[in-house]
Amino acid sequence: MWNKRTNRSQWFFYGFFCAALLAFITGGVWVSINTIEQQKRVLNTEPSQDIEAVQALARQEVELVLKKTYLCGTETEEKLTKFVPSVDQVLSDYQDWELVSNQGNQFVFKKLVQDIGPSCQENGYFGLSEEGILTLFEGPPQEQKVIQTFFHIDTEKLESSLPSDLVLLKEGIRIHDLAEYNSILSTYGEYSDRSNYSRLTEMEEE
Repeated sequence: MWNKRTNRSQWFFYGFFCAALLAFITGGVWVSINTIEQQKRVLNTEPSQDIEAVQALARQEVELVLKKTYLCGTETEEKLTKFVPSVDQVLSDYQDWELVSNQGNQFVFKKLVQDIGPSCQENGYFGLSEEGILTLFEGPPQEQKVIQTFFHIDTEKLESSLPSDLVLLKEGIRIHDLAEYNSILSTYGEYSDRSNYSRLTEMEEE
């Protein structure tokens, strides 16, 4: 009886020992695999992070001044700051603009826009000045906020042909876009008295 109990105890001890050894080996293998995977991830990410850091250091801050001139004579100016890798990148990004000046990290560009400006679209009126010159105003002609002047109108000729248009011009004709702007110039260009306008210009210069 004693031998049987001893054998059972020994077999139980051996079984427990083998199970513990197997668990230890399995755990060690898992830890090793996990460590290797972490090292791979570190190796894969570190180079890209280094490249990003170098690229960030290589970028420089520049100040841009963008000036737009519109067909109706108005201008707008926008200032902004950018980070670029080189001066060549700035010139490439604004190759459709004319470089006016470059002082240090400031670049001034200008551009002629083939359209009427925002202020002309929002509140532009064609009318006649006191001298009878076709004029583009900001707001009704009565406010006398001149944006652009064109040519002298032969009011007698216009009144005989289009009497209602003369009244409209005195009150102010609202425009909203480039098509209306060009239409006004084309329509009343037929009634221009450029010789009279030239005399007025010479008097102003004197």
